[in-house]
Amino acid sequence: MSLPKEPRQKMINMMYIVLTALLALNVSAEIINAFKTVDTSLVKSNATLSTATSEIYDAFVASLEEPKTREKAQIWKPKADQVRELSSKMSDYLDNLKDRLKRESGYNPEKGDSSYKVDNLDAATRLMGTGTEGEGEKLRQALEQYKADILAIDPEIAKEFDHSLPINTEKPVSEAGNTSQEWSAAYFHMTPTIAALTILSKFQNDVKNTENKVASFCFKKIGDVKVIFDKFEPMIGANATYLMPGEQLEIKAGLGAFNASVKPKVYINGSAVTVGDNGVAEIKMPAGGSGGHSLKIDVKYPDPATGEEKTLSKNFDYTVGQPSGVAVMADKMNVLYVGVENPLTITAGAGSEKVNASINNGSVSKAGGSKYIAKPKEPGTADVNVMVDGKSVGKVSFRVKYLPPATGMVGTFEGGQVPTAQFKAMGGVRAILQNSEFEALYEVVSYTIADLSSPDYNPVANNGPRWTGSAATLVNNLKPGRGVYIDNIKARGPDGRTITLKPLSFILR
Repeated sequence: MSLPKEPRQKMINMMYIVLTALLALNVSAEIINAFKTVDTSLVKSNATLSTATSEIYDAFVASLEEPKTREKAQIWKPKADQVRELSSKMSDYLDNLKDRLKRESGYNPEKGDSSYKVDNLDAATRLMGTGTEGEGEKLRQALEQYKADILAIDPEIAKEFDHSLPINTEKPVSEAGNTSQEWSAAYFHMTPTIAALTILSKFQNDVKNTENKVASFCFKKIGDVKVIFDKFEPMIGANATYLMPGEQLEIKAGLGAFNASVKPKVYINGSAVTVGDNGVAEIKMPAGGSGGHSLKIDVKYPDPATGEEKTLSKNFDYTVGQPSGVAVMADKMNVLYVGVENPLTITAGAGSEKVNASINNGSVSKAGGSKYIAKPKEPGTADVNVMVDGKSVGKVSFRVKYLPPATGMVGTFEGGQVPTAQFKAMGGVRAILQNSEFEALYEVVSYTIADLSSPDYNPVANNGPRWTGSAATLVNNLKPGRGVYIDNIKARGPDGRTITLKPLSFILR
């Protein structure tokens, strides 16, 4: 075809070429922002999947230490380790491609330039290219090899995931039905940089989702075995070691049995104590202030039939004599906590009916005899002033602190592997103050819950402790092998503060 000779026709043709170029380069801000939003969501989903999968690998380590699961864990942990290694290499490869793509668009952190042109239409085309030498074709081959390597780890893995792994390298068909394009061209030719980064994040999400599913499958292959008790100890207790003539001596004696590899766990008022090689915990602690005291003792042990952890609880009561002179003692801790009832024992060398007390931070009230209750209103210090017949006879200062943060729990579980039916039966999330002398009540205000096995990370919001509405529907549809992630847990303490608790991650079995 010959070029037009008329100046007017030449001008029209030139304007057409310029207009076409402008239309090709004009990527709207709305489209760019949409891709940014999707990419951010995928990056967050990838981080969440990594956290959940890390919990699975931690559970494998714990299973190797438990006699009832050690044998099968020794078989399936190496297979899970292969999954982790293959997935890590593939994810790192995708991260490298992302970095190179941003550098093609102007990203140069070595020179202090951390920005890049998100709407660049040439960078993805240059980097990913076409034909067998382009990075796009290399990526497709790497994804197919990753999928093949995962399925080759074990025949049972291949049977379970042969047609269900999230990795898909089929060539997308255009809206016009074009099937002649190469794979790399279909994804990356004349694609804005932010869109190409989103596509790479999507493939990274497929890899992490694959890792989570296959690692969960490997973990489910670990079964339970019966716990055999092979250690025995005589257990003897008495009501007192010092008695007066005519008083009754009470003795309780029996036989304690445990497994040498699976010792019981002992807690005193919620705090864990060390258990010796004989399966018995020996505790030394201050007696506390004068008057009556009670210790809550919990002993946790594995059920010999099912391996499920069970708990036996008992209260131990004792009395401390009352000293002479002025004394103010915190019965539970050596500090006072804001918003809760802190029991005090106050003595002043006189009858309790003559003794009274006041405090400069909050309030203090008499509970009976030498027992008082202090409720500080703010952190810092609190001075307790002791009076006899209305006259001050002494003052004792205490440090005042906020209560330690509570721990989010579903039933008695803080995370890890949980039976599916038991998880559903718990009904919601609660906040428990652990490792504390106080039984302070925390109220769960709200949280989000997500099924990590779904293709997209889509947490559901829930108000109140019990899951309702969409959250209840999500929980009811959960099945063994799935991962559950509970985040943004808000709880209100007795001091009136609303705090955010640590997220919870579960693997259902």
